[in-house]
Amino acid sequence: MAPEFPHPPDNRRTALSLALLLLLIAVGFAFVSNWQLDAHRERQMRETEQSLSTQAAGGAARLTVWYGALRGQVQNFADLDMLRLFAAELETSGLPAEKILELSQMQGHGGDAVPMAATQAAEAGGKNGGEYAVTALLPRLSLMVGQIKAFQERCRLLAVSVLNTAGQPYLTVKGAPTLTQGMRDVVSVAAKRRGPLVLPVRRQEGDLVMDVVFPVYAPSYHPAGDTVVALLMVRCSVLDAVRGVTRPGVDGIHGSCVLQVLPDGLQMLDPDVATLPPPFAGDWRVEGDSLPFARRAWTTTTGERIDVYGMGVPVPDLPWFVVPIVSSARVDEEYASHRRNVVTVVCLATLTAAILMVALWWWLVGLRERAVADQFRRLFTVVNQQKQIIDGVNAALSAGIVLNDLDGVIYYANQGFAQMVDMSLEELGGLSHASLPRDFARSLANHTLAVNDSEKMASFTENLSVDGNVRHFLTSCSPFRTEEGQMAGVVSVYSDITEVSESQRRTKRMVDQTVEVFVRAVEAVDPYLCGQSSYTAALAEVLARYLDVGDEATLATLSTSAKLSQVGMIQLPRDLLTKTGHLTPEERARMQQHVEYARRALEGIAFDLPILETISQMYEKMDGSGYPEGLKGDEIGMNARILAASNAFCAMMRPRSYRSAHDVNSALAVMAQQPLKYDMNVLKALQAYLQTEDGKDFLLRLRTGVTIEA
Repeated sequence: MAPEFPHPPDNRRTALSLALLLLLIAVGFAFVSNWQLDAHRERQMRETEQSLSTQAAGGAARLTVWYGALRGQVQNFADLDMLRLFAAELETSGLPAEKILELSQMQGHGGDAVPMAATQAAEAGGKNGGEYAVTALLPRLSLMVGQIKAFQERCRLLAVSVLNTAGQPYLTVKGAPTLTQGMRDVVSVAAKRRGPLVLPVRRQEGDLVMDVVFPVYAPSYHPAGDTVVALLMVRCSVLDAVRGVTRPGVDGIHGSCVLQVLPDGLQMLDPDVATLPPPFAGDWRVEGDSLPFARRAWTTTTGERIDVYGMGVPVPDLPWFVVPIVSSARVDEEYASHRRNVVTVVCLATLTAAILMVALWWWLVGLRERAVADQFRRLFTVVNQQKQIIDGVNAALSAGIVLNDLDGVIYYANQGFAQMVDMSLEELGGLSHASLPRDFARSLANHTLAVNDSEKMASFTENLSVDGNVRHFLTSCSPFRTEEGQMAGVVSVYSDITEVSESQRRTKRMVDQTVEVFVRAVEAVDPYLCGQSSYTAALAEVLARYLDVGDEATLATLSTSAKLSQVGMIQLPRDLLTKTGHLTPEERARMQQHVEYARRALEGIAFDLPILETISQMYEKMDGSGYPEGLKGDEIGMNARILAASNAFCAMMRPRSYRSAHDVNSALAVMAQQPLKYDMNVLKALQAYLQTEDGKDFLLRLRTGVTIEA
């Protein structure tokens, strides 16, 4: 058959393939660029957030230091025993707060104003004796006013006031603070929360001021004992602190600012405007205790609303957030610039790939003729190599290979076949099988006829004369078909298996001789076992054929296992084997050890058949009452089931030292007793065989002791 050469490439198909490849490359570039842009955007947002967080943390730390210093100074003053005792006595005196406030404001003016005011305060009454209580407090009141003035000047506070627990001022330096009822309610919270209370920052006379209320506790030795008896309210300027954190940005956008938390939103503390702006609305909301990084709307100082990126870091102990922001346009412009660069690179890469594809297409078109020539050259090289390989293999094979048509004409033969028929390869080419030596001519004719009839592979074993000697061959034949599937001839492979066959025969003869030696040894120990193995083997082979399991390997296994089944008896005491009475349980257990003795004696022999397994199981019973393992049912192999029934029947049909022989019916009845100890199919096969003429003849020889040849 002439080889089929490949067709030259199709230009249109090549162009389509290259276009699809270019499309895949473009899609790949787009995917990679999109992934890179997403990664860049994520990294940009992360870096922006980190930068804002660092800036906010620095501002929050600065405000924390400032407020910590202020709080420490005020708290030290609130913890003075003089102030705490004075406040406790005023709280328990019952004197009106407004009267005490009037007396405190009159300190330092001199004259009769103080006694007259004291008299009026006494007339107002009190819990501890009216005029006496006021008179006793006046010296300390003057001292406290001086202490407060010194404290205010030292700490550079705008105002300092002492209030009662109801939020009413009674001791101040620069006039009493104006507190609405709502502010009093808020201030009075400090007495309940037992900690400083920071009031919202507000604009006052061009300054940003903040009021902080500190609880004042009664001394532990006072009857009021560690309870809040007054509130110390200080007013301070936060303008410098806020301005130190605030960083103006480009185009009126704050780079960093301070927001205070109000009930209705966040309010910016702008140090440069006369009036604080209203609280923010929209998406400027505190989530829990944080103001997370996000994109939000922002109103500039010029009133323009733009988008910014911002986040807030809380200032400890203050309702403030330090919020750095950056214009989203600035961030987006950097991202847009990076995106333009990426798109440019992708477009250039795609264009380069397209140019390369076009160049590749032209190159492929120009190489069309050369490609065809290369394909023919490669095909010739492959065919030549294959031929050399086949010739080398055939030359190295010792087996003979021959191909002939259905008429017996030889198309091909290898060197091995030529040596078998003592002819050269040149002589065999086109030669008819009739011209071959007689044995090979007959062999080829039979093989061709058999394979032609079945149209399937076939194997034959045959003896052929080679160089005057008879050799044993295993011949494998296969049909040779055309491309249309029609049979055109037969391929025969002759394999010389003479040495293998001789080795197998020698091995079988050695095993048979070994078996005969064991059988004679057993019969010499126990005369009642004389012929038992031969009878069991013969009956087992017949039953196997009745059960349709009589293949060559099974028959050999049954025959050999039956003959060796009594080998273990050699190691048992002779008086135990010939005992006439019933066996004791100990004697029965000792008797059953013959299976293990047989296994030990035979385990070193390579039978290549399941001999040991069959011998080990042939004394097992279907109900599990057998020995040595107590197997039952399907756990027992079919070979062992056949041998068990055959051995039991042959044994019962012959006398023993402890009983006489059974008749056929009683033996079959015993074997069929329930629970069933033998395979029912084997028993049915035994009954069927005994009813035949061959079965009756076997039974006669079994009773009379006629020896059965192996």
